[in-house]
Amino acid sequence: MAKSNRYCLVYHFKNGDKRNIKITFEDGKVRQTFALTEIDFMTSLFSDSDAFARFAQIDGEEAKGGYFAIEYKSNNKINSLELVFSDMKFINSVAKKYFGESNLSKEDILSYMKWFLDKIDKDSEFLNFISTHRYTNGYFKSALSEYLILKDSYENDARSILRRAEIKLIKEFMRYKTIRGLEVGRRNYELMKANKLVPRNPNELTSSEIARKDYELNHPKKVKKRSRLQKEMDNGQMVLFDVSSYTDSSIFEPQKKR
Repeated sequence: MAKSNRYCLVYHFKNGDKRNIKITFEDGKVRQTFALTEIDFMTSLFSDSDAFARFAQIDGEEAKGGYFAIEYKSNNKINSLELVFSDMKFINSVAKKYFGESNLSKEDILSYMKWFLDKIDKDSEFLNFISTHRYTNGYFKSALSEYLILKDSYENDARSILRRAEIKLIKEFMRYKTIRGLEVGRRNYELMKANKLVPRNPNELTSSEIARKDYELNHPKKVKKRSRLQKEMDNGQMVLFDVSSYTDSSIFEPQKKR
């Protein structure tokens, strides 16, 4: 299974400052970059952002008005993902089984893929919602579009290459990030349909963040030398996280979709 420790867990303060969260694992290693499954499993043990903030030692006045985001670099651009919490039980079970990995097995995703295809066939509004928002990338959209076009075609040539399109789509579903995005999209879609608050998109800058970025662009900081100890103390909290008691990879119990 492939690993991809390129994700950072970041807290954005109301005033525009941000702090990378550093985690001290049971083996003594201090890290601030993780696999997406590691972050998701860890945050999904907590009920909400406030509970996780206390674990990360970001609380009190400094935490008011801020928010967490998962950040990663792609094509020289910083992208953000929202966190998942204990209400996302299916994501918790997948992240638990594939802790530290970025790809899932074909056997485990086939039933989910079937559910998803049935879902969008019955609910085109859901397909439009996840396609026009932040929940899928271009590779998935392309693979899905190709499969759906061929699936509904009566042309002999189209039917003969449908299997290749299906294999391409399966490979996209085998990416953990794909499943995660679809599940977050499903949750937010259900919240929207129920007229409930949908979690903020962390890619949308607040007014204070925009003002800060403009200021920093016009007023570059002078670099000051700091001691090694000071560098270690800055820019993050160091907390213990023992994964050994949670990572039983024999469990994979996705919830039945409605």
